[in-house]
Amino acid sequence: MCGVFGYVLSSTNSDARPSLDGAIAALYHRGPDGNGTFVDERADPTCAMAHTRLAIIDLSPSGRQPMSSVDGSHTITFNGEIYNYKDIRAELESLGERFLSTSDTEVLLIGYRRWGPALLPRLRGMFVFAIWDTVNRTLFLARDPLGIKPLYLAPLPNGILFASEVRALLGTGLLRRSVSRAGLQSYLAMGSIREPDTIIEGVCMLHAGSYALFAGGKLQTTTYWTPPIGVDRTISRTDAVAQIGDLLRQSVALRLVSDRRVGVFLSGGLDSSVVLARAAAASPLPIDTFTVTFDENVYDEAPFARDIAARFGANHHPIRLSAQRALDELDGALDALDQPSADGLNTYFVSKAVRSAGVSVALSGIGGDEIFGGYAGLRYFVAAQRLSPLLRRLPTPFSAASSALASTRLGKAVWLLATRGEPFGMYSVLRSMFLPRDCGRLLGSSAVSNNAPTGFDLQIAAWAGSRDGDIGVSYGLFDLTNYLRNTLLRDTDVMGMAHGLEIREPLLDHRLVERALTVPGYMQRASDRNKPLLADATPEVPRATARRSKMGFTLPLERWLRGPLRTWALERLSESYLLDGREVQRLWSAFERGHISCSRIWTVLALSYWARRHGISFAAAR
Repeated sequence: MCGVFGYVLSSTNSDARPSLDGAIAALYHRGPDGNGTFVDERADPTCAMAHTRLAIIDLSPSGRQPMSSVDGSHTITFNGEIYNYKDIRAELESLGERFLSTSDTEVLLIGYRRWGPALLPRLRGMFVFAIWDTVNRTLFLARDPLGIKPLYLAPLPNGILFASEVRALLGTGLLRRSVSRAGLQSYLAMGSIREPDTIIEGVCMLHAGSYALFAGGKLQTTTYWTPPIGVDRTISRTDAVAQIGDLLRQSVALRLVSDRRVGVFLSGGLDSSVVLARAAAASPLPIDTFTVTFDENVYDEAPFARDIAARFGANHHPIRLSAQRALDELDGALDALDQPSADGLNTYFVSKAVRSAGVSVALSGIGGDEIFGGYAGLRYFVAAQRLSPLLRRLPTPFSAASSALASTRLGKAVWLLATRGEPFGMYSVLRSMFLPRDCGRLLGSSAVSNNAPTGFDLQIAAWAGSRDGDIGVSYGLFDLTNYLRNTLLRDTDVMGMAHGLEIREPLLDHRLVERALTVPGYMQRASDRNKPLLADATPEVPRATARRSKMGFTLPLERWLRGPLRTWALERLSESYLLDGREVQRLWSAFERGHISCSRIWTVLALSYWARRHGISFAAAR
C-alpha cells in the first residue's frame, strides 16, 4: 500500500514542473516506510513519478518504487496489493521471464510488458498503477474492478497529472482551488461525491474497473470490468451456498498474504465474524482482532465481539474510546479527509488504534451488506418497486408538493412517489442526505442536486423493470456502484492510510462479487435472520450472529453534538463555507428541535471544515 503521484507534460513551459518533493510530503502518511522518484526528460513529452511506500510484501530495497524494467523501457508506480501475484509470476516464469525481486510490483511491470491491458483480468486484488513507456512516450493507468483504491486525474492543456489523493494535485499549484458545482451538489445529495466527479473543478477520478492510455496529448479510457447484470436462475440454493463458501475461503486466504502483521476489524456482527472465521481457519497463528467501543453502552458491541474472538481463538484487543478522547482528536480526523465526507470518522479511530498496536494490515468486513443484501433500505426498495405500477399512474404535479414539506421523512415519501417507480430515482431518494429542494436552498439558488444516473445505472434500471429482472439484486448493484464505491471505500482508503494502515476487503473479491450478485434475490432474504446466504456459507459462525439486529460501528454523534461537541459545531457552522449561512443556521435549529438527524448536520460540518482547511471559499465556488 502506498501513495502515487506523477505527470506527463510537454516540454513547453518547463519552469512550471510540479515539485516531486512536495508530492512526497503530501502523500507521506500513505507510505511512511520510504519514498522514491523517477524523471524522464530525454524526449518530449516528459514524465515524472513520485512514490511513498508502505512495505507489506518484499520489505527489502528491491521492492522500492518507482520501479523500472531491466532495459529501462517501462517504469511503474503502484498502490495496492495483488493477492494472486505468485500464480501470475509462475506463469510469466514459464514463458521465460526473470525477476529480480519477490514483489507484486515487479509482477505487474513484467506482466504488462508481456500482455498489455490483457493483464488486468488476471489480477485479484486492489490496485491503481501507472506505467510509463519510455520508448513510445505513453502513460498507462489502471484501477481495480471494485474501485477499492482511488486514482485522481487532472488533464492540463499541455499534459496530465495523476495522484492517489486530491490534496497532492492541489499541492502542485497548477490547479485552481475552485469547487466543482456538480461535485458540490453530489456531496449534498449523498454525503459524498459521485465518481468521476470530485469536489475540485478540473479533477476527476478514473472509473473503477477501467484503464486509460495517455498518448499524443489525449486520454482514452476503456472499461475492462463491470458487475454482472442478470440472474442465474438455474442455480440451486445448495450450489449457491457451496460456491459462495469456496470463494470466501479463497478470498480470505489470499488476503492473509503479507510480510507484516495482519489483524481483523471485529464488530461482532456477521460480516466481520465471517472474515474472522475464514482467517482463523487459514492462518497457522492466532489472529489479532480489534474492537473499538464507546462509553455510551447503547453503542457497545464489545460482548459480542469478545465471544466471537474467543470462539475462533483470536488474540482480542478491545479498545475503549472515551468521548473526551474522540473529541480531542476530532480535528485530526477531519484533517485526514481528502475530500469532504459525511462518513469515515469510525474508520479513522479504529485504524489509529490498530496501527498503534503494531499491526500494518487489517481485514475488514466492508461490502457484506451491499453484496449480500444487509441494509434495511433494501426492504423499502423492494416494497416501493412492487408499488411501481401504481406510482406510474400518479399525476406528475405530485412532486411539487415536496417543496412545502418541513419533515425530511415525509419529504422523502413524497419524492419517492414523484419518481413514479423509476428504480434509480427511488434508490437515490432512499440514500439521499439532502433532497433537491434542500440542496438548492443550501446553495442559495433554485439548483437541485446533481445525482443523474450513469449509463450503468440506466442498464440496471432497464433490467430491473424487465420480465426477468430481480429488484433485490438491482438494489445491490446500485449500492455497489454508488454508496459503497463513493462513500465507504473512499473513506476506508483515506482514513486507513492516514495512519499508514492497509485495509483489505475479502468480501469484495471481484470473483466473489460476480457469484453473489447473480444469485436470485429471494435467496438473499429471510424472515428470521440477516444475510442468510452469507450465514449459510459460513456455518461455523453462530446462527445467533445472523439473527441479531444490525448495529454497525457508529460514533454517538447525536449525543456529542447536543453535548460536548455543541460549541465546536456552532463555531464551524458560523463560518458557512460554500453554503448559505441562513440555511445552515435553519438546519441547526431543526436539529435542536429534533426535526432532522445529526447526519445532515455532520454533512454540512464536514464540508465547512474541509473548505476552510483547504482555503476554498464560496466565492471560488461561483
